[in-house]
Amino acid sequence: MSDLEIKVDWKTAEVKALMRRLQPPRLNQALSVSVNTTARQVRTTAARIVAKAGGLKRRDVDPSIRIYPYSTPATLTATVRGSGRPIALVKFAARQAKAGVTANAWGTRKLYKHTFIATMRSGHEGVFVRTTKKRVPIKELWGAGVTQVMSQAITLGEIEADAQDKLTTNVIRQLKRYAFRA
Repeated sequence: MSDLEIKVDWKTAEVKALMRRLQPPRLNQALSVSVNTTARQVRTTAARIVAKAGGLKRRDVDPSIRIYPYSTPATLTATVRGSGRPIALVKFAARQAKAGVTANAWGTRKLYKHTFIATMRSGHEGVFVRTTKKRVPIKELWGAGVTQVMSQAITLGEIEADAQDKLTTNVIRQLKRYAFRA
């Protein structure tokens, strides 16, 4: 699983001044709200990056990226995690051809010979291949999981730089909000 850990330097004068105005538990509440807001924003950014890299729609990627656990005033941490669940090959712009199915998995269109697109009785659509010469049994084909693309984006620093900026902005916003609230 891909986890993202962000450490931010809190030594800005504005943050120090705002933190002096608040005392726990209000300080912890403000920081917890900041962490949760940032985690949701990072999840959206990660989903957008993974969808673009994989040639997918964002709605197909969203269920595979979760925030766990959400921050509480006691913990002040949240983890954005990409699950390794594979995504159905049909989601990669699959099209039926004479020789099989073509799919645009991770940016390149590839032919999967002797495969077909079918809709099951449950309404689930997928790309299938026969496992024997008979009509049944059949097996569904899957693309790669979100984990590897998310890991690459973390390694390249695409997500982390954005997350640090968002966390700093959210902390300042929430500290101001809690400091000047009656």
